[in-house]
Amino acid sequence: MYQKITTVNGHGFFRKSKAYGLVCGIALFGAMVTTSVSAEEIVTETTPAVEVVNPNPATNLETVQETPSAESLATQAEAGQKTGELTSPVTSTELDQIVTDAKEAGITVTEESKPAVYENLDQAQADLTKQTDVVKEATDKQEANTTAIKEATDKNAEIDRQNKAEAERVAEYNKTGQEAVDARNKAGQEAVDARNAQAVAKRESEAEAVEARNKAGQEAVDARNKSGQAMTDAINKAEQERADLENARLKAEYEAELAKIANVEAYNAEIRKRNAEAIAKAEADNARLKAEYEAKKAEMQAKTKENGYLSEVVAQSLIYKSEPNVTIGTIEGVTKFVNPEKRQEVSDANRNLVHTVSSYSEGDYVGTVDYSNGTTFLLNVGQTATVTYVGDFSASANGEKITKVVARYTAVASEKGASIVTVSKDPTETVIFGSDATQGFVGVGDELHIEKTFYTASGKVVATKENPIIFSISSMNSLGEDSYFEYVKDLSSNMRFVPITGSQVQDHDGKIYASTSIDTIAPYSGHDSIDSPARYYGSGALVAESGDTFGLTVGASKHQTGHWFAMNTNVAAPVLPPLPPYKQITPEQEKEVPTKPVEPTYVAPTLVTFTPEVFVPEKYNPEPFVPEVFTPETFDPITPKMIPRVEVPEKETYSVSVHPVIVKQTPANIKAVVNEDGVDVNGKLVPKGSTQTWVLTNSPLVAGREVVTSYTMPDPLPAGFEIDREATAIKNTAWTVNYDENGKTTLSATQATLDYLNANRNQDVVVPVAYFVGRPINDGGTYKNTFTTLIVTPKGEYKVVSNIPVIYTPGNDPETPRPPHTPGGENPTPDDNLIKPKKDVVDEKGNSINGQSVLPNTVLNYVAEQDFDQYKGIVASQNAIGKGFLYVDDYLDEAIDGTSLVVNSITAANGDDVRELFDMIHVLSKDSLDEKLQALIQDSGISPVGEFYLWVAKDPEAFYKAYVQQGLDITRNLSFKIKQDFVGTITNQTHQVDFGNGYYGNIVTNEVPQLVVHKDVLDKDGKSINNGTVQIGDLVTYKLEGWVIPAGRGYDIKEYRFVDLLQHSHDDYQSVVIEAKVDFTLPNGTVIKKGDDLSSYTETVYNAQTGKFETRFKEAFLAQITRDQAFGADGYITVKRIASGEVVNEYTLYVNGNPVISNKVVTNTPEPPKPETPKPQAPAKVEKAQLPNTGDAASYSLSLAGVVTLFASLVGLRKRKDENN
Repeated sequence: MYQKITTVNGHGFFRKSKAYGLVCGIALFGAMVTTSVSAEEIVTETTPAVEVVNPNPATNLETVQETPSAESLATQAEAGQKTGELTSPVTSTELDQIVTDAKEAGITVTEESKPAVYENLDQAQADLTKQTDVVKEATDKQEANTTAIKEATDKNAEIDRQNKAEAERVAEYNKTGQEAVDARNKAGQEAVDARNAQAVAKRESEAEAVEARNKAGQEAVDARNKSGQAMTDAINKAEQERADLENARLKAEYEAELAKIANVEAYNAEIRKRNAEAIAKAEADNARLKAEYEAKKAEMQAKTKENGYLSEVVAQSLIYKSEPNVTIGTIEGVTKFVNPEKRQEVSDANRNLVHTVSSYSEGDYVGTVDYSNGTTFLLNVGQTATVTYVGDFSASANGEKITKVVARYTAVASEKGASIVTVSKDPTETVIFGSDATQGFVGVGDELHIEKTFYTASGKVVATKENPIIFSISSMNSLGEDSYFEYVKDLSSNMRFVPITGSQVQDHDGKIYASTSIDTIAPYSGHDSIDSPARYYGSGALVAESGDTFGLTVGASKHQTGHWFAMNTNVAAPVLPPLPPYKQITPEQEKEVPTKPVEPTYVAPTLVTFTPEVFVPEKYNPEPFVPEVFTPETFDPITPKMIPRVEVPEKETYSVSVHPVIVKQTPANIKAVVNEDGVDVNGKLVPKGSTQTWVLTNSPLVAGREVVTSYTMPDPLPAGFEIDREATAIKNTAWTVNYDENGKTTLSATQATLDYLNANRNQDVVVPVAYFVGRPINDGGTYKNTFTTLIVTPKGEYKVVSNIPVIYTPGNDPETPRPPHTPGGENPTPDDNLIKPKKDVVDEKGNSINGQSVLPNTVLNYVAEQDFDQYKGIVASQNAIGKGFLYVDDYLDEAIDGTSLVVNSITAANGDDVRELFDMIHVLSKDSLDEKLQALIQDSGISPVGEFYLWVAKDPEAFYKAYVQQGLDITRNLSFKIKQDFVGTITNQTHQVDFGNGYYGNIVTNEVPQLVVHKDVLDKDGKSINNGTVQIGDLVTYKLEGWVIPAGRGYDIKEYRFVDLLQHSHDDYQSVVIEAKVDFTLPNGTVIKKGDDLSSYTETVYNAQTGKFETRFKEAFLAQITRDQAFGADGYITVKRIASGEVVNEYTLYVNGNPVISNKVVTNTPEPPKPETPKPQAPAKVEKAQLPNTGDAASYSLSLAGVVTLFASLVGLRKRKDENN
């Protein structure tokens, strides 16, 4: 099956996301030299041993930073630690005397034995002074407390005497006042009580008289009511008997209806019983089917390790093996079909060259063919053909019949830029493709990506874990890994490879093929036959357990006559059949239960009600009695005014402690990092490749020190920091620099430096500063550096480890942010990001049209982003800035007219218009640039091809401060015109150079298709009569075959217009019909099929004087055709032949202003027999008429003498036969 092909895309990428946070501040030197850091506080960064690839598209210094050395990490873990010391005691006579005085004053003085340790004499003496002050302060407080207690006690004795006299005076006043008020209240209450008793006696007498009158009246009314009730009871008895008789009749009828309902319910109960029995039987049968299925599954599982069986058990839910009754319904995306006659001619000459691109010239391709039974076409790399198969499918999915299969074929790779592709009418046989069979197995074979989607009446077929789909890959020819072999790769995410046990076809890092020469070596060599028992040696299986689209890329290591690949379910190993469908029971229907009758409304007797007479008694309603209430007088006593006592302080006892003082010498060290300008860059972003200097500083050695016999500084430099040894040696005159093979460096004091340190040991001495000069060489790098100071004296060794300064280079992936300095800290470079210049191509509304087709007159609008956001906060030296900031737009020379460039805008992310900040250079050749720019481009590693545009910042330093350091991206909105007559793929890429470092951007593409239309002339039966004969009086039809505007385009359809200049002296215009060339759907859901009449959507103007015919689609209609749908139409102009001679005709189709001229058709009309000359008659007068002009003046101007006819729609015309469309 030597007939089997990958697009090498540009460096495409998705826009990076941002990580936000706060940048930690830089600790001051003083804090760094006095604060120690324990090993537990250090975060040790490690990197797993995996393959690392620079995520930044760098073109120079591309390597990824290596993992820090173990020694570097170990030194960082000891940061701030010190070992060893020098000590001496310090005393104070003033402190001794004040301690003696405090003890005599009664203060408790504790004399501690543990000394306080200081690093210099000033600190020790300050401690003694502080102790003296504390003891003196305690003595003063003790004396003040004693005085305060005596004064408070004396004051409180006087207050107690005054308060006692005030209390006695108030008590006597209150006693006398209360006794006088009590006597007056007693007399007043007695007088009120007497008056209330008299009023109550009068009211009781009046009430007794009213009660006697009411008793006599009630007795007379009761006698009259008794007589009236007896008469009413007799009438009601007779009425009740009548109502009871009627209600008995209603009840009997109601109960009879209820009995009927009970009978139906009994019948339905029997039906339910029979249904339950049938369901139970079906469930038993289904359980048996399930058990048989599980047994088959277990049998298959047991054979997974046997040759010729799948290595795992998977059920097959799709039956898709052979489809002889299926044809191709539509092919979309193809513009160049191989003329069938030419294909036969090539095949007859040498059938191996049918799928070779060079076998065909441009004239061998046609815009349309009858492809229903298979066809051959040209597919450019990146171009996709969508083939829809229809017909009577034998395939099924989960038992449901397949109704349609859609296959998408995309040319992925070809050394010829395109492949010749043959698609079969049977979709299970799939495809044959290739591009060059002229030299046998040479070069690199083509790659073709295949995607299939299956449809049933229910919609798309979806694979699941319960119902997986297994596709076969078989006949995978191979002559060995170093020769010709066929492979499959790039499976869609929902598919996986399952090998057949014993097969030589295996997965090799994502590429599935046989590494052994199975075509020549026994027993494998018999694999390439559908019936061979050895077929499994060259086969495998692809399993899908999710999704509704199934894709893969097929290819071969070298060219061949034609690569045939069949995508079906003919797996070369037994597969587990799907679980058989369970039996379904249709239950018997129950009888409808009659509606329950409404319970009758029983008759209620009409009873007479007797209304008795009601006696209304006389009421006694005297005025409410309100007894008189006596309000007694109250006495308000007074309270004494007491003087509060003052607080007596507590007796306090003071105690102090004193301790001895000693001086300890523990010299500190600190490391800093500065750029070429001497600016501190610790914790900062710095440009990759820029010069940075590590500064190693040690604190002075204080007076009284021992002789220093050795002074060294080991320093394990960070990975990816390239040392400039010459510059380092020049700056370290006081030190000797040694390098070992592991990157560790050691600075050792020269003998002259040791003599200097030991010259005056009774005085402080400054230690010379040391330096390391170099540059970071990685994107997204983190460079932490720590050094150790070792001082050796006759009594031992003193060791101190420095702080950990750090610098960063931009380009860190925000999805894996740098670890913080300390546990729980924030990302130290929150604004950092990958360095990726970005480009897009957009339409006039700003929507991306990358990868979409455009028309030849399209103005391409590119939006190009110079990526600076990752540089926010960067600190760069004058030298690094001086290397400049460049931006390159590298367009495809043969496709784009470089002189047509229009710079619409250049703006920064903050909205600034920055176009005047750049020099723009149209580079026709890199050799034309000055030496500085040539060197910069070469050193940066970027490689624009041919012509390109270059933007260079005029003032790099000002531009750096205003935009680069602020992290403000620069966006260029550029427009280009396409070169006339170009057809094919347009590419455009961008590059940027920052601080001398180069980075490439993504490639955007557009496809410019070949616009081709065709014209034919048909007789009344729809047959072509081009170059034939037409008789005078015959009706003929000119067929104007339109161009199919492809789906997936980057523009809206504004114009689709047929223009035909008829030879009106010979052809008399009769009518026109416009028909759809493809299926499409309008936004309101209206489905328009191929061949449907579209005349109602058009406007037609015919000038009878000039013969100019013009039909245009209405703009409102064209606006409804979305970009994801193809569109095209054919016109049929019917004329009547009115004169003899040769008639030549062609037409022009206008699509959005692009004219496309058809071929010419020719017909001949012979002279008719000359009839007798009739007697001349006066011709009838014809009125001149002109209808409204709906087009522009240039296209629609008509002579006043012309006759104009406007057609909005035509009816009554028969459809053209499908074979003539």
